[in-house]
Amino acid sequence: MNIGRFIRLYLLSVAIMATLACLLFWGIYQQTRHSVENELKLESNILINQLTKRMSLAFLEIRSDLRFLTEQHKLQELFSAKRRELAVQSLQTSWTSLAMQRARYDQIRFLDVSGRELVRVNYNNGKPTAVSADKLQSKKYRYYFTDAIKNTSGAIYSSPLDLNVENEQIQLPLKPTIRFASPVSSAAGNNIGLVVLNYLAGSLLDDFRRISAGFSGHALLFNWQGYTFLSPDSVHDWSFMFPDSPQAGINVKHPEAWKIIQKKHRGQTFNRQGLYTFDYLNPSGDSFEAYCSSCLRVLLHIPNELIHVKLWHKLSHAAPILLLSLLLLGTLLGVALWNREKRAANERQIRRLNRQISYEHDLFLSGPGVIAKLRNELGWPIEFISSNVRDLLGYRPKHFIEGELTFSSIIDPAYLIQYTQETTQADFDRITTFKRAPYQILDRWNRRKWVQDTTHVIRDEMGRLTHFFAHISDVSPLKEAQEQLTRSHDYIQKVVDTIADPTLVIDIDTHQLQLVNQSALELYTSGKTLKRGMTCFRLSHKRNTPCKGDLDPCPITEILNSGKPISVIHKHFNHRGEVMHVDVRATPIYDESGERVVQIIESHRDITATVEMEKQLLHIAETDRLTQIYNRMKFDEELKNQIAWASMTHNQFGLIMLDLDNFKQINDSYGHDMGDQVLKRTVELLLSRIRKSDILARWGGEEFMIITPLTNQEELRFLTESLRSAIEHISHEGVGSVTASFGATVLNPNDNMRSLMKRVDTALYQSKQDGRNRCTIL
Repeated sequence: MNIGRFIRLYLLSVAIMATLACLLFWGIYQQTRHSVENELKLESNILINQLTKRMSLAFLEIRSDLRFLTEQHKLQELFSAKRRELAVQSLQTSWTSLAMQRARYDQIRFLDVSGRELVRVNYNNGKPTAVSADKLQSKKYRYYFTDAIKNTSGAIYSSPLDLNVENEQIQLPLKPTIRFASPVSSAAGNNIGLVVLNYLAGSLLDDFRRISAGFSGHALLFNWQGYTFLSPDSVHDWSFMFPDSPQAGINVKHPEAWKIIQKKHRGQTFNRQGLYTFDYLNPSGDSFEAYCSSCLRVLLHIPNELIHVKLWHKLSHAAPILLLSLLLLGTLLGVALWNREKRAANERQIRRLNRQISYEHDLFLSGPGVIAKLRNELGWPIEFISSNVRDLLGYRPKHFIEGELTFSSIIDPAYLIQYTQETTQADFDRITTFKRAPYQILDRWNRRKWVQDTTHVIRDEMGRLTHFFAHISDVSPLKEAQEQLTRSHDYIQKVVDTIADPTLVIDIDTHQLQLVNQSALELYTSGKTLKRGMTCFRLSHKRNTPCKGDLDPCPITEILNSGKPISVIHKHFNHRGEVMHVDVRATPIYDESGERVVQIIESHRDITATVEMEKQLLHIAETDRLTQIYNRMKFDEELKNQIAWASMTHNQFGLIMLDLDNFKQINDSYGHDMGDQVLKRTVELLLSRIRKSDILARWGGEEFMIITPLTNQEELRFLTESLRSAIEHISHEGVGSVTASFGATVLNPNDNMRSLMKRVDTALYQSKQDGRNRCTIL
C-alpha cells in the first residue's frame, strides 16, 4: 500500500471538509450578528423611550405647577398698596405648602419687571421658609430673568441644567438645577413680573441612573455642547462648570456619533465605536431648535466590544458540534497515520544508528584537538583518548586507559563544580551535543592550561547517559588575549573617568554603551553600575526607542549622514527623573580602514539654566505686561499658524475683534489706574467665557482679538453675543458698567492674513457706526 498517496488523498479530503465547515460557520456568524444587533437596537429603543418619558413627565408636572402659580390672582394684588401685605402673606403660605408638598423646588420666587424679588420661598432641605422683605434680592442682571421677561404671558422659559452657584462659588454638595420661569401679565395684557421655579434636578438624575442601571451598554445625559451630566467616565461630568478641569465631551470621545447627533435630534446609528441611540428633551416643552441651550440630550452607547462578546456567546452554542466534528476527523486521521509513523520510526532508528557510528568514526580521525571517550561514572574514567594528549599534557594515553588517571584528576579543582553542573544539565535537558564553557586542566608538570571541549552524549536503550565523547581544544592563547584586552579596557576606563563632562562610547548598530565614565554614571544612575546591554536612549531618555526627527535628532544618524562631528540639543532625565537640557557633542570613531564608522563618542553638557532663561525671555517678549495675555506680536504669529493649519486640514476658525466703548472717557474721568483695572477685569471675564483652545490677545489700548478654532458662523454669532452681554452686565467698582463693540468673521478658503484682518476690522467699524454695544458678523 502506498501510504504517502493515501495520506495526501486523506488530507485533501479533510481540507475540502474544513473549507465547507468554514463557509457554514460564516453563514451562521452573519445571521447571529444580525440577530444580536436587532436585539440591542430593540433594547436601546425601549430604554431611551423609558428615560425620555420619565423626564418629560417630570417637566410636564413642573410646567403645570408654573402655570398654576402664574394664574393666582394674588399676584395682581402685589401692586396694590392696600392689599399688597395680605397678598404677600397669602402667597407665602400657599407657596410654602406647595414647596413642602412637591419637595422638588429649591426656590419659588416672584420678580417684578425690574428684577426685584417681591416674594421668595426657600425649600431649606425639607423645611420651607418664606424669606423676609429685607433679605429679598435683585436679579436684574441674571441671564434667566433677562431672557424670560421678554416672553409673552403663558410662555415658559427653561434655563440650561447646571450646578447652583451662590456668591460666585459652586454650591457644595453639588446641586443640579434647572430654572423655569413664566411672565405674569396684568388685566391690560402687560407683563408685571415673573414667577421663577428653581427645580432640583438631582432626583431626575437619580431616576436616570436607576432606569439605565441594567442596560447592556452606557447611558449618557449631556447638554447641547456635548458636555456630560451623567456618563460612565464620571470624572468628566460637569466639567464645563469647572474651567480648569479637562474639557472632554461627547465631541471628543465619540466624534463620528457627535456629527450625526448635531444633524438629527433623534435616531440610531452604527459606526466603528458601536451602536448609538439618541433623543432630546426640551424642558420648556417647546419644539427642538438647532442651538437650544436648555435642551437635554440622551445617548445610549453599546461598544463594539460588548456586541462581539454577545455575538461570540451565542456562537459558542455551535462550538460542541464543531469540536465533535474536529475530534472525529482527528481520530480518523490518527488511525490512518499510526501505521505509517510506526514504520517511519523504525527507519529513523536505523538511520540514527548509522549516523552515530559515522559521527564517532569521523570524530576520532579529524581535528587537532584531543579526542576522549569518558564513562559517566565517579571520576569520569577514560576508555579511549587520542595520542596527541601527550602534546597537550605530557601524559601518554595508557596512563588514562589503564586507570592511573581519570578525567576529574586533571581538571583544576576550581572548575570541577562547573564541569559537573554542565554534564548534569545536559542530561536533564536530553540534549545530544553541547559546548562547555572554558575551564583549566593540569599537565604533567602541574601547569594550568585553558581548554574548551565539545561533548557528544551517548545513551543506552533506556535513555540513560552512559558515555560521552569530548573533543578538547587548547584555548590558552585566546584567554591570554582576552585578559590583555580586559587590562586595556580598564586603562581606557580610568582615562575616560578623568573627563569632567559625562562621556559615552556607543555602538552605532545596537545603540549599546561600550564605555561610560563616572560622571555619566553619577548623573544618570546615581553611581550605580549599568546593566549589560544598556542603550544610550534608555540611559539618558529613560525610554525604549532611539531618538528621531527634527526635534529629537539621533547623533548616530546625523554622523552617518554627514560623516562629521555634530552638536545637538536634547532633553535628558537625570537619576531623580528631572528634565535636563543637554548639549550633546558627538564625534565618529572609525574602523581600522578609516572609512566605516563603528562607534561614536558623546560628551554631555547641562545647559538647563540657559534654556530656562531663554524661555523666560520669550514669555516676556510675547506677553502683554498689564493683562498677562498674548500681545500683538504673538497674536500675529498665532494667526499665521491658524491660517496655515486651516488650509492644510480644510477647517474653519473664527476671528473676533472687540473694542471697549468710550474707554478714553474712563481714563479721563477716573484715571489710568482705574482704566487698567477695567482692562484686567474684562480680560478675566473673557478668559472665563471662552474655551481653553481659544486664543485671546491684546491688540492695543482697549482693543482685543480672539481666535476660535473649529467654529462656524452660527457658533461664532452665539459666542460673540454672549461675550458682549457678559461685558455689559458686569459692574466695575468705581466705574459701573462698560460696554463693548464687536466685529467677527469666519475664515474663508481664499483668505490670507491681510484680507481676514481687514474684514474683521470693517465689522467692528460697522458696530461702532451703528451705535456701539453691538455685534457685527461678516
